[in-house]
Amino acid sequence: MMSLLKLVRDKISDSRCLVTGKLQKAGCEVKMTNVPAAKLVIDFDKPGSPLKSDEKRCDYLLIAKETQTKNLVAVLELKRGQLDAEKVVSQLRAGAKAAEKLIPKSHVIRFRPVAVTGSTSKFERNKLRKIINHITFHSHQELPRWISCGNGLEKAL
Repeated sequence: MMSLLKLVRDKISDSRCLVTGKLQKAGCEVKMTNVPAAKLVIDFDKPGSPLKSDEKRCDYLLIAKETQTKNLVAVLELKRGQLDAEKVVSQLRAGAKAAEKLIPKSHVIRFRPVAVTGSTSKFERNKLRKIINHITFHSHQELPRWISCGNGLEKAL
């Protein structure tokens, strides 16, 4: 079976949407320390993204090879300001839906939706944890995980 990273990379017609450096949007950055080295990161806002410019989206799709048979798929939304749980959940769901088009069900996946924001009230963080806000990717359902801007992504994975 072809590696998931190669399979997805081959579906990207324009490499301008692929990220090789840090993940940063509007003053919010997430560190990639301890994330598997074999990875592919797609910036859904850049030219070449598999999404149309008018489609709802999250910021990034991360696909990483964890073991010979298991891959990590994470959708990420970065916001410098306050967390708006409903808006972020909507964007993460759109990212998961886009990922479903790129990633076949036949691969073993560990799925993680992640919100990365600046200062956030406990009320909004608790809204993220409500079961109604689960994000579905193929048959995997996960609640969004939250980390602060500037932290390492591994805390949410």
